[in-house]
Amino acid sequence: MNRAFVFGMGALGVVIAALPAVAMAQDFPPPPPSTYYGNVPSGIASGQGVVAIVVDGGQSTACGSGATLTDSVSGKTVYVVDVVADAQKVGCGKSGRTVMFYFTGAGGGRISLDTPAGWSGPGPVKVDVNTVSAPLPRRGSAPQVARDGTY
Repeated sequence: MNRAFVFGMGALGVVIAALPAVAMAQDFPPPPPSTYYGNVPSGIASGQGVVAIVVDGGQSTACGSGATLTDSVSGKTVYVVDVVADAQKVGCGKSGRTVMFYFTGAGGGRISLDTPAGWSGPGPVKVDVNTVSAPLPRRGSAPQVARDGTY
């Protein structure tokens, strides 16, 4: 009985020692986001929203949102947006994935046309946006009535 107790305690010690390694392997806690910021071209006003879209092959995921504002020093319109890591939201920031920016607006949103930035990991990243698309058209929608059941 004494040997079984010692063996059990040893096995328990090994399991407890392995827990931190298991937690780190699962990205716990998740890494901090990347914070992208920079200048925007004319046509983008202060107060507009910014959505960070991460592209991986044919898949894209909205991975962060921010806003445009007026820089108090230069007077230029700038943007700032946090992009979360893949460990926080599947499909988001990971090495080899591309980050694009979508600027919301009342007359239709605009997407950055510059070479998109690659996700760089936690920390600040300056990316100036020099060109954006023409306003994307809005699709009209009207209420529709559904009829459930047999005809």
